[in-house]
Amino acid sequence: MAHDRNIFEMLSPPKIRPAAEKDCPAMTEVALTSKAFWGYSDDFMKGCEAALTVKPWMIEDWQSGVVEDDGSIAGFYLASFDLEEAELQLLYVSPLAMGKGYGRALIRDASEKAVRLGYKHLRIEADPNATGFYRKMGARQIGWCRSEVEVSRELPLLNLPLRPIK
Repeated sequence: MAHDRNIFEMLSPPKIRPAAEKDCPAMTEVALTSKAFWGYSDDFMKGCEAALTVKPWMIEDWQSGVVEDDGSIAGFYLASFDLEEAELQLLYVSPLAMGKGYGRALIRDASEKAVRLGYKHLRIEADPNATGFYRKMGARQIGWCRSEVEVSRELPLLNLPLRPIK
């Protein structure tokens, strides 16, 4: 039986590396295709472009993690850590890579960085379609927040207690 990968490679967690400025276009593409996966209208997606465009200052100012699959970026996160709280700014996995454990590995990496920096929880303004994923990771909804794309749209505001994620 021929396999592309060794069974032990598939069982080991994916390697996560920090993002680099050169990754911005690929990260933006992952964010946009991942968001579009949920069937949002073209008009809504057009409105999301500015919010989902990864800029070099984000890579410089925030913590990041990138997972690759076959040499391409399959998922990433950006998290900010200020004096008061840790916040997951963006976390996206390519629709082609969903179900491979990359999202779980990325949230674990962001959480471990936050724990090392002394934070007790991670704030997440979640897309409604991602809420189930974050709940599986241990997050709970603590309220609502306004979308920066459509101010009439409310998004679930989640809190992820920082403890080891299984």
